[in-house]
Amino acid sequence: MIQDLGLNTGIKGPETPQAQELPQFPDDDFSLALVAAFVGAINIALLLVLFIIYISNYRKLKSSFSMGLALFAVLLIMQNVLFIFFLVSRQGFHGPGMGAPVLSLNIIQLSALIVLLKITWV
Repeated sequence: MIQDLGLNTGIKGPETPQAQELPQFPDDDFSLALVAAFVGAINIALLLVLFIIYISNYRKLKSSFSMGLALFAVLLIMQNVLFIFFLVSRQGFHGPGMGAPVLSLNIIQLSALIVLLKITWV
């Protein structure tokens, strides 16, 4: 309103915060897909180690819990194998902005598997 009356005295009001720019990821970047496939391969390796530990525990203890954990590891191995197959056979991510979210989920899964391996190994 002060500007409307021509009474602008040079006093500035609160400045509006600048919007931070988020990193821009390509929508269909095959190199991002290869990174996701690599993380998926690491996930498979960790799951194979967990599977071996769980089967070893099952043979010693005959615990249905150990067998359930082994089955859990097999299902996650299948999920990761299918993920890598579809990722490579379709030559990357398709659809706007799919690369970063899917890669993020794979990295979160990797982190969870590292924690699970650490507490299982003890």
